[in-house]
Amino acid sequence: MIRKVDMYQCVCDGCGKAHVDEFNGYVAWTDETGARTSASEDEWTQIDGKDYCPDCYEFDEKKDEYKPKSEDKQ
Repeated sequence: MIRKVDMYQCVCDGCGKAHVDEFNGYVAWTDETGARTSASEDEWTQIDGKDYCPDCYEFDEKKDEYKPKSEDKQ
């Protein structure tokens, strides 16, 4: 039998890319916490409640914090 199940992915608010755990081969998790934890282990970050992959954020040395890259740089 094949059954539909609800799963969770962490998706970048900058570029729309979904996080994939390449080491374990996971593309979805059973809960939001698992999806977010796995993404953060792969250097994804949350800024102002939004998730960003490593390509879509940078460190602002003046403010001493991470910030989303501007759209013209992506």
